[in-house]
Amino acid sequence: MQPDWSEIALQPLYVFHAFLFSGYARHFWLYTICGIAMGYVVHRLSGDKTPFHRVLFARNVWLSRSALNDYGIAVINPFIQFLALTWVVSHFAALMQAGFALIEAAGVTGKVIGHDTILVSALLTLTLFVVDDFLRWGLHYIEHKVPVLWEFHKVHHTAEVLNFITAERFHPVEMLFLGIGFAIGATLVNGTFILFFGDTLTVGAVAGANVIFVAFNVIGGVLRHSPVWVSFGPRLERWLISPAMHQIHHSSDPRHYDSNLGGALAVWDRMFGTLYIPQGREEISYGIGAENSEYDSLTALYALPFVKAAKRLAGRDRAQGRAKPFKSK
Repeated sequence: MQPDWSEIALQPLYVFHAFLFSGYARHFWLYTICGIAMGYVVHRLSGDKTPFHRVLFARNVWLSRSALNDYGIAVINPFIQFLALTWVVSHFAALMQAGFALIEAAGVTGKVIGHDTILVSALLTLTLFVVDDFLRWGLHYIEHKVPVLWEFHKVHHTAEVLNFITAERFHPVEMLFLGIGFAIGATLVNGTFILFFGDTLTVGAVAGANVIFVAFNVIGGVLRHSPVWVSFGPRLERWLISPAMHQIHHSSDPRHYDSNLGGALAVWDRMFGTLYIPQGREEISYGIGAENSEYDSLTALYALPFVKAAKRLAGRDRAQGRAKPFKSK
């Protein structure tokens, strides 16, 4: 399957297309509008006298060097992603067949006759969401703990300010790693349901995204990468990752390292000891500390992870990933 170069030429517009049409984009218009509204209400209730627009649209948040790098990555990555997806799509049928074979080898052989299609479709929707959310925690954990992978994931953590587009700040190698992980998870779930119930089931979706994923992002998903502090409170944050909790995940303070790795649900962090629940507003500096200055250009953000990963593999850099003993809080 050859790439369509006319489509590739349009990839710089992807960030705008995603804003309008993609429910899986963190900056999707629905999430953006709901997030801004939620942030405004919380800001007013907090008693902060600073006008809300000066908090959300502060110059340093949107026009800093870090923010400009965010925009560059958001334009460049779609080129790379499009080429990679061209390959994935061309091999997806083989991946599905391999998934079916693996499931059948585990003893799943026949369809369930006379099932309730609506009920099973709802179960498929829920299962896909839960598996995807667990993989978000699990793959994220691996990226923090495997030194070579940390070098690529580190690009996301070098953001010194958080704005809506920071959600797209990923190195292509990390995108490939995550894409393979999520594809395997989705293949196994879909394959299991197809083998049991046939291929007539549909997944509840809004703008192409799982409806449960959409529901979680409506409640402030876009604010995770923003200067607006929105906490759900300690009780609810035992179950859900709030924008404030994800901002803590980006903190350069060592006591916040490796915390709040989850996507929507906080249960995985709580189960595996990576949960950090703020007891009030915390002042946060973002980035990876002194090393951050090395990643001040797009060239460095794309090239430096390869250089540092190569040193790791060659044994010339034996430092760990963000190795810090977990302590649930």
